[in-house]
Amino acid sequence: MKMFLKELKKALSIAPKQYILVVFAAIMIRALLLIIPVVFSYSIDFITVSNYHMAVILLLSLIIITFVYRLFESLYIVFYYKLYNKLYAHYNNLALSKTVNNSLFSLSRFSAGEYANIVITDVDVISTFFTTGVIRFIQIIEFLVIYIYFYSLDIMFFITAVILSLVMLAIAIKYGDVLQTVNERRKGALDSMTAGIYGFFNNIREVKSYHIFDRILNKGQKEIDNYLSKNAAYSKNYNVSNQLFLYVFEVFRLLSVLYGLFLVQQGQFAVGTLLIIYNYYQKIIDNFTSILTTNVDYRNLVVSLNRFNKLVEFSKKDEKGLELDKGDITGSITFDHILYGFKDNPTLKNASMEINPNSITVLSGRDEAAQNGIYDLLLKLNRQHEGEIKIDNYNINDIDDDSYYKIISSARRQSNLFDTSIKNNLIAINDNYDLALEISKRIGLDEKIMKLKDGYDTVLTENTPISQNTRMLLIIARCLLKKSKIILLDDIVGSLDREHEKLILKYLEELKSDHTILIISNSDDIISKADYVLDISNKKITNK
Repeated sequence: MKMFLKELKKALSIAPKQYILVVFAAIMIRALLLIIPVVFSYSIDFITVSNYHMAVILLLSLIIITFVYRLFESLYIVFYYKLYNKLYAHYNNLALSKTVNNSLFSLSRFSAGEYANIVITDVDVISTFFTTGVIRFIQIIEFLVIYIYFYSLDIMFFITAVILSLVMLAIAIKYGDVLQTVNERRKGALDSMTAGIYGFFNNIREVKSYHIFDRILNKGQKEIDNYLSKNAAYSKNYNVSNQLFLYVFEVFRLLSVLYGLFLVQQGQFAVGTLLIIYNYYQKIIDNFTSILTTNVDYRNLVVSLNRFNKLVEFSKKDEKGLELDKGDITGSITFDHILYGFKDNPTLKNASMEINPNSITVLSGRDEAAQNGIYDLLLKLNRQHEGEIKIDNYNINDIDDDSYYKIISSARRQSNLFDTSIKNNLIAINDNYDLALEISKRIGLDEKIMKLKDGYDTVLTENTPISQNTRMLLIIARCLLKKSKIILLDDIVGSLDREHEKLILKYLEELKSDHTILIISNSDDIISKADYVLDISNKKITNK
């Protein structure tokens, strides 16, 4: 409940104007729905006493009231989706920003299917609940109005309706625990099924090459069958309980009308009042259905919030750090007694090093995990357990991210390109397209791009016919486009053909006069261009 109240307060602060509009429209809708059966019952009463003139006037007035009701129904839909869209955009953006603020280690707790369902499905559940919550709150007030009306008619109507509602509500809440457990299982099965579908699509080349569709299908079918089974169990539990509750209310509605008929016979109220009782009991049924739905939706909300908070809880705090201008940074890097990785089997253990600015430093050795770990730490993709990493004597975790990522950039062999044109891939890093063309020409990328049918407008997909060499040059070009003080390159340089490796090294030698350049490589040609060489072996860093 504490978590729910916290999120409710947050939701109200996100879209206060939209909430006010939705509340106003909801109040008007529910008020008009209470007025319509009253006006209709009065017209029936006038008919029974042969006052047709007043009956006609009231029935004509219902046309106007119904028009106003439909108008507010339409306005409510408009206001509803404005509120929903604002909440969805907020939670979706929050999920994406918290993804960036998580370390890679934290994100490894999520499967692709689970992550996708959190960012899309769970965000929808949260946004829907806090949007529909308005009309449901108004419906609770409507309950009170109906109970007061029943009390004004006869104490038995009041007692019966209140006791029935409270008993049914208590049973529904208790049964909600069962539904929540079943829903958690359903969500887990959905995550597994979604992950399997992603895996099938991402590995379609292997599936086709090894001709293992039948094997993959059998495994995937088990995941689908498991989800369908869990989903059917959830739907069965929800619908059976819902229908049982509604049946009980229907029985009591008819019994109340029978009792009302007895009171009419006794002359205690008019025939039209029976219509009001019948209609208001229908509203109790409708509202109770809504309350039942709210109970189930609340259970779903708790599940979704718990899943969503898994993404949030380990993300970095959105605290403003030191703002530095890259022109004020020399680019020196210090690792001071770093412990990184699993504590019982670390990637780096008590590792220290000094990287001088305005130089090319090569990280050599066969410990690829440690080499990549150094880059992950420098790029703030993960954090160390012990020790300190500094740039110009500033702890990198104290530097504001906006400032920090202007200082540092990387090109790594496993980097991904965006599914858009080559031009957009470049200007996504720096919108100076002339600079992008200049760098592309300097490193030999332009010549390869111009051989493509659509040149820089070539859209990059899995099936775009570009060579691995071209792909790596494009990754390097994006890194160089950032114009950052510190440039990190893994063995991507040594993976190029000889011609383009020479072009890259020549350009890097020009840049080193005011840049700090780190390259991972065991190539003698690349090491020969280095000002400093560090050996990364046995989880340690030593001068070579």
